[in-house]
Amino acid sequence: MHFRLNPECYLIVGGARGAIYDLIDEKIYDLNQHETKLVIHCEKNKPVRGDEELLCDLKQRRLGNFYSNIPYIQKLRAGSPYLENEGDPPALYRAFLEINNECNRDCWFCGYHGIKRSLGCIGCNKWDESGETLGQERWKEIIDELKDLDCRDIYITGGDLTLVWDRAIEILDYAKGKFKNIYMTLHQRSLSPGKINYLNKKANLIIQTDDPSAVQVTDFAILLIVTPESWKAVDDIRGKNMRLDFVIKDKSILSNDIPIISKKKILPVNLFQFQNNLEYHPCLGHTLAINYNGKVTPCPMMRKYSFGVVGDKELYTVFQAQWETINKFWKLNLNEIEKCTGCEFRYSCDDCRALEDSLTGRLTGKMLCSYNPTEGDWM
Repeated sequence: MHFRLNPECYLIVGGARGAIYDLIDEKIYDLNQHETKLVIHCEKNKPVRGDEELLCDLKQRRLGNFYSNIPYIQKLRAGSPYLENEGDPPALYRAFLEINNECNRDCWFCGYHGIKRSLGCIGCNKWDESGETLGQERWKEIIDELKDLDCRDIYITGGDLTLVWDRAIEILDYAKGKFKNIYMTLHQRSLSPGKINYLNKKANLIIQTDDPSAVQVTDFAILLIVTPESWKAVDDIRGKNMRLDFVIKDKSILSNDIPIISKKKILPVNLFQFQNNLEYHPCLGHTLAINYNGKVTPCPMMRKYSFGVVGDKELYTVFQAQWETINKFWKLNLNEIEKCTGCEFRYSCDDCRALEDSLTGRLTGKMLCSYNPTEGDWM
């Protein structure tokens, strides 16, 4: 008798344990050491007993099946393995357009103060940097260049966009219809009924706030800033289009059960996400940021890394000149990250390289995780 996992189920082995990824139902089943060894045994087409309790349970959950003869199981894939060929344009999924760097506020969580945040990339920030903001026509050219590169999503960000509202809505209107999704970040105190009505059906609004009780809009994405000490106070209102943005100075002040550190960071993945995460970083992969002064970086928060400047040259020239470096960031999957490389959850884990790099001083460093893959224990 033989037992094999179904084509849509992948076994990922860590340092001590393993996990089964069900990519159809988007579930993850963690295994202990004995269970991991047994499933490895099965995946090597070695014989087993038909009454093995674990295997019967896996069959009942429709994760695998018994076979009287050695089966050949072709794992499920999405698309063709030959889709990305040498010479093809890069697969650019999302781009951040930082069209402004002006703001009259002095928010405590702003990038101007060097605050370390887990979701600062989609929030509003201003920066203590030199350089003039790119002109309006250049931003329109960049939008066309991104469309030519088949970019899927763009994020319009930068300082307080209401200070340059005419510029912002002109860019938004120009980009409308060119991308699958357009996101725009505004501070909660800058919102008005008129602006909300204007943005309706034109952009997905990300509201920057550190006071969720002051936000009355529930049909838009809300970016929520919380301190490590008070994150539990808003845990009961998660799910109402809210994202928790953790402000972190040092891991030592954080509880091991907050989502950015604990098992809550393990998110079920579908087939496309899983295949992407096998090769690419879940956040940096297929992503670029164009800073207000034209500097191209891996992420809005990773400003010390630069791929070039597009003030007076087309974006594709940056890819031509710096593709090897860009690809290094894109393909920094969690196999390449310290501690993650031996973790069975590495293809379903959320990871912020900007934050980890800032905290550890290493591009491959890892601080924000309470899992020990060599022992298979959550601390």
